Amino acid sequence: MSIKTYSHFLVVFVLGLTSCNTMVWNQNRLNKKLKKKDIIEQSFVTSESTIHYYKGGEGPAVLLLHGFGADAQVTWHKTMRKLSKNYTVIAPDLLWFGQSNSSMTPNLESQVRAMIALMNTSNIDKFSIAGISYGGFVTMAMYYTIPKRIEKICLIDSPGVTYDIEEMKILCKENDVEDIADIFVVKEPEGVQKLMNLAFYKDKKIPKKILNQTYELYFSQHHKELTTLLRTLPAEQSRLLSIDIDTYPKSLVIWGIEDDVFPLKEGEKLAEHMGAEFFQIEKAGHAPNIEKFKIFQDKLESFLAD
Repeated sequence: MSIKTYSHFLVVFVLGLTSCNTMVWNQNRLNKKLKKKDIIEQSFVTSESTIHYYKGGEGPAVLLLHGFGADAQVTWHKTMRKLSKNYTVIAPDLLWFGQSNSSMTPNLESQVRAMIALMNTSNIDKFSIAGISYGGFVTMAMYYTIPKRIEKICLIDSPGVTYDIEEMKILCKENDVEDIADIFVVKEPEGVQKLMNLAFYKDKKIPKKILNQTYELYFSQHHKELTTLLRTLPAEQSRLLSIDIDTYPKSLVIWGIEDDVFPLKEGEKLAEHMGAEFFQIEKAGHAPNIEKFKIFQDKLESFLAD
């Protein structure tokens, strides 16, 4: 499930180590860049949830859904700025990630309810979705719930409804843990480094100070809810598969060939199941939208424009 991706922070690490909090400074810096493109940080509050999101641009609507451990800004800030030239872009923090929270039961169904409510309050009827890793699971669940409103689907390193749950056990064994949450629910600064090493094709050594700041800013909350999201995912996958879906909209599956979270064969299997185009990106791991941004972005834009 997509992981917090910080390769674009490397220069910041060097230049900002003397600041009080480099990660907060960088977060503010990225918000200013987004604002220059008229992509505005907003919040939507219901009786059950607070949804933090970014919205900007004009044209057909595209909903961008981040993965596990990440938030909208870190995952999509470059993509938002590029897409906003031709599309209305909405990029939310999913529930219990970033600055979003909820009193609802932590599961896929709650994520879908929140995202539908967000699109409704934005007066958007039809839209396309790009979802990476866990965001891809949410994407599929949204299509199964409101199929007539989804125009196109792009899944990035997310095996969706065809995921072989046995692969989760293999991943746990490879990382010497008993529970999948021990990998993705980071409970200490050192876990940030392990997560990044798993996510990227090339390991990136992060200074201890930055690890501490990153953990406090992005990973220190909602451990219980995030664990529940992971543990309930297999049952929810089975529920979705029980729904009779004959066809999918125009779809694209993008995969980093060196993905150590979800093997390449899972992407091939999903693409075949959906009748989707399958696009591989070399020398990229679980976050090709970061490691190979230009290749990823060009493919996404050509898919949306077609």
